[in-house]
Amino acid sequence: MNIRKFESKDFEATKYVCLNDMLGKEGYEKIIEYVEIMFCRYYLEKEPENCFVAVDENDKVVGYTYGVKDYDTYQENFADYINAVAELENRRFLSEALIEMYDHAIYKKDYPAHLHIDILPDYQSKGIGSKLIKAFCDNLKEQGVKGVMLIVGSENEGARRFYERNGFSLLQEKPTGAAYGKKL
Repeated sequence: MNIRKFESKDFEATKYVCLNDMLGKEGYEKIIEYVEIMFCRYYLEKEPENCFVAVDENDKVVGYTYGVKDYDTYQENFADYINAVAELENRRFLSEALIEMYDHAIYKKDYPAHLHIDILPDYQSKGIGSKLIKAFCDNLKEQGVKGVMLIVGSENEGARRFYERNGFSLLQEKPTGAAYGKKL
């Protein structure tokens, strides 16, 4: 398994990993476009330098981590993506909930960056996630970023343990999710 910087040729494969849990499942077809806009397109289009992929021996993308190095810049640039989501039928409430959940103004001084990570189920629990987190965090350190945060579902105990094993500490608990941060 190799961890490398995202390349434009990886766009569709990375999007597939992002959407994998929903594809083909009843009821999810209505939110796939929303998830693609909110959790994929911005990062791959606007900050590809902060995107990393895990690839197998055939260079097939099996996981990724991406995010932003500066939350203020993200908020400024993300308006177009929020507007695209708001135009989707019955999605406005989802984007408003996400904005509230990701409004980490109280953390941005110490944790200006944020990240997302996803790995195909067959490749989970093999150390790939830790390698992706390390690549992402090392990249941020090289850019002078002093901290990164993320949001995880409050009831996702496996993910919470994973982040804690990788040096993240609980910052705040909300009904919608838990904020974790890591100093770099």
